[in-house]
Amino acid sequence: MAQFSGYQSLQLPSGARNAALGGQVVSLSGDITQFIHNPAALDSVEYTDIALSFSPYFAGIYQFSGQYYLPAGRVNGLAVGLSYLDYGEFVSTDPSGASGDNFSASDYLITVGKSHRMSSFSVGVNLKLAHSAIETYSSTALLADLGGMYHYPKGDFKIGLVFKNVGFRMNDYFGSARTELPFDVQIGTSVKPLYMPVRFSITAFNLVEEDLVFRQDGNESSRTVRAFDGFFRRINLGAEFIFSKNVQFLLGYNHLRRQELSLSETGAGAGFSYGLMIGIRKFTFRYARSVYHASGGANFITIQSNLHSFNKVL
Repeated sequence: MAQFSGYQSLQLPSGARNAALGGQVVSLSGDITQFIHNPAALDSVEYTDIALSFSPYFAGIYQFSGQYYLPAGRVNGLAVGLSYLDYGEFVSTDPSGASGDNFSASDYLITVGKSHRMSSFSVGVNLKLAHSAIETYSSTALLADLGGMYHYPKGDFKIGLVFKNVGFRMNDYFGSARTELPFDVQIGTSVKPLYMPVRFSITAFNLVEEDLVFRQDGNESSRTVRAFDGFFRRINLGAEFIFSKNVQFLLGYNHLRRQELSLSETGAGAGFSYGLMIGIRKFTFRYARSVYHASGGANFITIQSNLHSFNKVL
């Protein structure tokens, strides 16, 4: 049985584009937000590219994040990402149930990324400092992502591979506790067939977990059906419909999310996601919605630009 891990900010989509495609895409480039998912994607990002995102979740939970690619002298460029996940306010109670003082919980994540291009291949690394706090307790981890990407030289075809969240805890909530780090191996491909205005992405994730069945509704399914379901719980599907350079519609499907968060009576769209990209002058606006449950979903809003386009040298 797979175990749930801490540091939820490490497992959420970065930016509306990835969220709209299902949240687990590691083979896209040309977008500063993508380096959070695969540091090798930085090889196609321009200096001073910047992105700001806001994601309101359920019950007053929200996330702010930002990414920036800055010139860095001899090492050329470095990407910096900041993420803040706020879980809101909670009311403490004593063993008798009497209410006490309010307390808060939040996650912080700082990411620094670097990539290098070698012909049709690019490699990259992210160094990450993750901090999670609940009331007066906290946990901190130092982690790294190791990624690679292959770019087919004669077409829009890429393959990405990432070893995510390799690292260790610097301290934990309790001295004897051990918060699980969400280590993962992901591999995926993105391809846009010639003359077809659609880019398809397929990603395999959770490849280090032996079993992803957190909820079992019954054993009435055949062995073949269970094997088929178990396989697709590791698959994320996405498509970008390219109407023009400045207008795109995105669609994604995450089977694991659907199986674990849909109701037994109805799926209510759980596992599906969609989004829209619109380019206006110097800005790119992205919106995405991921359906998590019959009660609703999460929205993602991202604004991207390049600071050099405003003729300001930073």
